[in-house]
Amino acid sequence: MTAVAWVAGRPLDVAAVDARLAAMRQGPYAARLPDPATAEGRNLRRWLVQVLTVEAVVAHEAHALGVTAASGDAPRQVTLAEALRSGGVTAAVVAAHPLARSLRAVVAPPVPATEADTAAYYDRNRDLFPLDFAQVRDALAARLGAEDAERRFARWLEERCAALVRLAPGYEHPGDPRHPDAVHRH
Repeated sequence: MTAVAWVAGRPLDVAAVDARLAAMRQGPYAARLPDPATAEGRNLRRWLVQVLTVEAVVAHEAHALGVTAASGDAPRQVTLAEALRSGGVTAAVVAAHPLARSLRAVVAPPVPATEADTAAYYDRNRDLFPLDFAQVRDALAARLGAEDAERRFARWLEERCAALVRLAPGYEHPGDPRHPDAVHRH
């Protein structure tokens, strides 16, 4: 067994990465995936390791907290707005895994935004509302609170990943400057 990472001391085997990549290469977006022999192909493997480790952290933390997936909660598509608020990997894991959504509800429950924050957002973005503040206040406060919960969960999950994940050399984040294929910059 060759580990690509360890999550809470448990190895994540390269076979898991190979299996996920094989499934992707059989899926509807197979033609869009890079050749495995290219830098982009190697970075795709590194990206999958990031996803698999976050999934493992979610499973570990959910187990530790006694959280289970809500029944009937199916995977869904990730939106660009979610990815921008919480990061691509976190957004993808939350969209794909009901357990991650249940964990988020426990760790970072949505709390409606305050009246002052909601009014300030409304004032800064009047062009988005044909309607009076009183007509949108409750829905807008709920939406702003849900978006804040996404960001709080992403920060918490990032902290848990930092504490629980150890990557094998060569499987760093695609943007890590220590490997020669690093092209993703922040």
